[in-house]
Amino acid sequence: MDRQSIFKKINRVIIKIGSKALADKDNISYDRIKFLATDIRRLRESGIECLLVSSGAILAGNEFFNFNLKRLNIIKKQAVSSLGQVKLMSYYIKAFSKKEINVSQLLLTNDIFNDRKRFLNTRAMILELLKMGIVPIINENDTVSIDEIMFGDNDILASKVAAMMDADLLILLTDIDGLYSNNPKTNKRAKLISSLDEESFDSQVINDSESQVSFGGMSSKINAALDVSKFGIPTIIANGKNKNVLKDIFSYKDVGTAIIPSSIKVGNRKKWIGMGPKSSGKLYLDSGAANAIVNNRKSLLPSGIVKIEGSFKKGQQVLCVSLKDNLPIARGLISYNSDETNLIKGKKSSEIQKILGYKYSDEIINRDNMVLMQTK
Repeated sequence: MDRQSIFKKINRVIIKIGSKALADKDNISYDRIKFLATDIRRLRESGIECLLVSSGAILAGNEFFNFNLKRLNIIKKQAVSSLGQVKLMSYYIKAFSKKEINVSQLLLTNDIFNDRKRFLNTRAMILELLKMGIVPIINENDTVSIDEIMFGDNDILASKVAAMMDADLLILLTDIDGLYSNNPKTNKRAKLISSLDEESFDSQVINDSESQVSFGGMSSKINAALDVSKFGIPTIIANGKNKNVLKDIFSYKDVGTAIIPSSIKVGNRKKWIGMGPKSSGKLYLDSGAANAIVNNRKSLLPSGIVKIEGSFKKGQQVLCVSLKDNLPIARGLISYNSDETNLIKGKKSSEIQKILGYKYSDEIINRDNMVLMQTK
């Protein structure tokens, strides 16, 4: 897939706009929200369903206080967010109503993606909103999120929503023009990268860690793009401060950086496995097992497991890691609990019955319950 072919069949798009793209100095810019409403109306008129993932609640709430956001503890941030979310949504309601568009608010936490039933219910509800002609405006529920359930950055939230909703495109709007070959703030020779495919992706990006406005950065956008790439969804990273950015993107102009996805298609259940449940443990695999999974699309047998980490139950998600380079290669739903797996690791499948006294399956993780994190 090349950059131009991305736009051949766009029926549903996830648009994520970050705090930096919404900010005018230290305040939310209502004008930028108005530009966004205009562009989304244009897309809807062309038959494209739009879902908006919006940051900015903490920034909006801080307009009342002017705190140093980097120094606030989590409780204080949650309090500021609860105030700011109301103000942020008032801007969206006002701007979109002038374009005769109704909007809804969805505040999500990561545990929605960990539970299959809640995942499917949330998906069905969002689909119903789209059928009703409503634009969902999605944000992390900062007021209740804690370390175990928080996304940490709305780029990751946007990537999960894109996969859940079978989006055709993910757009990440920030305050720079896209990914660069080097840091454009310190290197005048840095060049904007027009497009990248997953295999040639280079994670050299600018470092914006000194900013007090956004808690994310380009690294989170890379992770989000690579996550949805596994599901065949392209991503465009572009400058949301440009009021014509969405119009330019859908006019096929060379705007931002396009990340071209993997050609591998993943079914809906595997999407949930790959993006949903939080990993309960790790399985470290020898080179033979890692190769069989990545290159030959095989199931994981007990003989390929060298060691395990964590405590997990049968049916929970675990992470498969290559012992050779310590890199994750796949996620999957395991057929045995951690104690059982520890007893049969390194053994042949024919020995499971003798060791445990019973056998659920020859495979530790069946291929149908596994999704790759590496595609080469």
